[in-house]
Order: sequence, then structure tokens, then C-alpha cells
Amino acid sequence: MTAQNPMQKFDIAPEDIDRLVAAFYERIRAHPKLGPIFGRAIAPVDGPDWRAHEAKIASFWRNAIGIDRAYDGNPTKAHVANTDIHPGMFSTWLDLFADTARAELTPAQAASIEALARRIGEGMRYAVTQRGQVKGEPPKLF
Repeated sequence: MTAQNPMQKFDIAPEDIDRLVAAFYERIRAHPKLGPIFGRAIAPVDGPDWRAHEAKIASFWRNAIGIDRAYDGNPTKAHVANTDIHPGMFSTWLDLFADTARAELTPAQAASIEALARRIGEGMRYAVTQRGQVKGEPPKLF
């Protein structure tokens, strides 16, 4: 698959997704700005709550790339509901995900999942931007 069509199913195994997600959240926990936000949303320290979150997010990714359809959730709604999350954070978040994908996956896999992540992330960024907006008024970016 090429990065031009992020919705096309691509060659990646469930174990690759699990490894990517675990490595990504390890980096998130260590990140000076994102770590505290995730810590408040999931758990302050690494442990069972993080494993449960990682399993849910791995299921999300397997669903997003067409491996299986077991994911049950609404990530956009969860991100909009968390008022610690602001639109300006998504660039850092997506860059960290892309860096992790390049470190954990083949170049083709990393390019494919990065393209999909950026597409999904832009949708979430927009939804967060619209949180509390009054129709017809300019968006509040922070």
C-alpha cells in the first residue's frame, strides 16, 4: 500500500500492532507534556490500567486497518470529553506515533499506519476544536 490511500488494508500482523502500541505508550508516559495528560486519563503509573488501555487501542488499530472488527468504542468522543486535550497537542502526538512506527515497523508498514493515523488524528483534532463552539463563531484553538 502507498501512503496515498490510508484506508486500504495493508500488510501488518496483530503482533506488530501490539508491539507498536506498547512502544508508543511507553514513549507517551515518558513525554513531558503528554505523559501527565495520559496519566490523569489512564493511570498515574505503568501497570494493569495501562495494559488494558493498550489492549483496547491495539484492538482499535486492528479494526482500523481491517484485521478484525472486535473494537467497541468511540475514540473521538473520548478525546472530546477529555478537556485536558487541546487541538495543538495532536501534532506532537502524531509525530511521536510516526517516530514510534518507524522504529517498530517496516518502512512500508510505518508509512501506511502513519498516513492512517494522521487522517484519524486530523478528524479528532477537528472534533476537539469544535468542543464548546458556538455555531458561526471562530474556533478556540487553546
